[in-house]
Amino acid sequence: MDYSKRIYFSDFFNVKHSLIEEYGALDISLICDNPAFVDPFLIFANPEFSKLHNNIIDYLKYLRDLSIKNGGQNLSTGDFKHYYKFPEAKQAWLGYSVSGNSGLGLGVDFAKSLYVNLNKLFSKFGKEEITEASHLEKLCLVEEGVGVDKISDFTINLIKKYLLEYTEKFSKQYLNKKYIAKFAIKKVEFDFQSGMWNDASFDLPFIELKNKKEFVLLVPKKILAKKDTWISKNDFLENDTAIFGTIENDELRTKINKYFYDNLLLKYDKDGKQERDYSKKSRANSLAKTVLEFPEVLDYYIKFKEKKKDEALKLHTADTEFINFNHDTIVISKDFSEKKYGKLTSFDDCVDRLSFFKNTLESNSKILFVKEKPLPEKQLKLMFKMATYKSLFNYDTEVNNGRGPIDFIISFGSQDKIGLELKLASNKKLKQNLLNQTEIYKLDSSLKHVIKTIFYYSNEERDRVNNILREVNKQADNKEIFLIDCRKKKSASNQK
Repeated sequence: MDYSKRIYFSDFFNVKHSLIEEYGALDISLICDNPAFVDPFLIFANPEFSKLHNNIIDYLKYLRDLSIKNGGQNLSTGDFKHYYKFPEAKQAWLGYSVSGNSGLGLGVDFAKSLYVNLNKLFSKFGKEEITEASHLEKLCLVEEGVGVDKISDFTINLIKKYLLEYTEKFSKQYLNKKYIAKFAIKKVEFDFQSGMWNDASFDLPFIELKNKKEFVLLVPKKILAKKDTWISKNDFLENDTAIFGTIENDELRTKINKYFYDNLLLKYDKDGKQERDYSKKSRANSLAKTVLEFPEVLDYYIKFKEKKKDEALKLHTADTEFINFNHDTIVISKDFSEKKYGKLTSFDDCVDRLSFFKNTLESNSKILFVKEKPLPEKQLKLMFKMATYKSLFNYDTEVNNGRGPIDFIISFGSQDKIGLELKLASNKKLKQNLLNQTEIYKLDSSLKHVIKTIFYYSNEERDRVNNILREVNKQADNKEIFLIDCRKKKSASNQK
């Protein structure tokens, strides 16, 4: 099947983008991940999904009871795999993988963290005294390495039956039968009576990857967050003392405030006198110690976030246009498909495509969403990846040959190979990158050239990158170094 001109679910399965939007699903990119995540708090906050949230909590309560019954001892290998190990939810195409849809997955460490914390964090699941409900995200507040991607993957696995039925219903109603196949899916629904996960079969849309059929899952937009879960470690650290203020017990609040203050780091002022350090690092360190001494602080933070659930539904749910820029990509792809390319080297092909990408983003078009706000580097990589289809050259992403991954390697055989790096002007290591990484990448990957592309969103960022270029004795030439102006520009009639 020829996928060369296809990017989104709507392209692959010949269905209108508007129909997917009306159904309530995200029209996912199927050439690279979509930078969004399933947030269990959005499932909790939306009455439409209350049953799903209850199922998630019921399963965790079951695991907690099993752990208590087992006396906290290690489970057998078979039980551990059956109850705690789940595959990466790659069929939903969510995350930050630029190359395909395979990320790191949940892994053994996540499963072990969950098991260990069942008798600690989750000991009162279903019997909360402070919070309105139980929340899986509590795990990410105390465990290192448990972030939005793992919470999202675990949640998808626990609501898998709903997502399978949701996708199957859409497929049967709107897709041609040639795009649908029957798949036997493992661990679809948990039977609380038998204590076992049951398998099931579903008729689902599929694509062929490496000569193998792989099903695709649609996910409701209402449960997708853009960067982090509503309850997250970063947010917890940002709201430290505000959380203490919500504690109604005067005596407890005073104790917690004093303990937090006493554990702030010390620093010297300009006169050489010691004072408390209120920097982010110092507050984070003190808050971690306070939580160990007063673990109920976690529950007061969650209660603080629960009270803002209407705000979460309104502001935290991902704006789908900013997930994969469907509209922008359609604009870019339409013009791109009309371009003609002659016999080129990988360098010529990349420069030509970057020039087009640069001209498009710098245009004064009001229909490009990319100018609304700065984007992270990973998302810019996804956007450029979407504009490289139908090339005679391979655009391989995040290739790591020893000393860190390079964003793209463009090649046509081993003798014609170059590299491409996409960076933000605000990147703190930009100068270091311009000075050193080019030669490192050339040596490690046998590259003829490494092209640098730098995006800026403000006058200050433009000035910063120009200063850095002068310091390293380089200049933007739209060959080796591209500067792309992503500032939102005034219309010509408003220019003075």
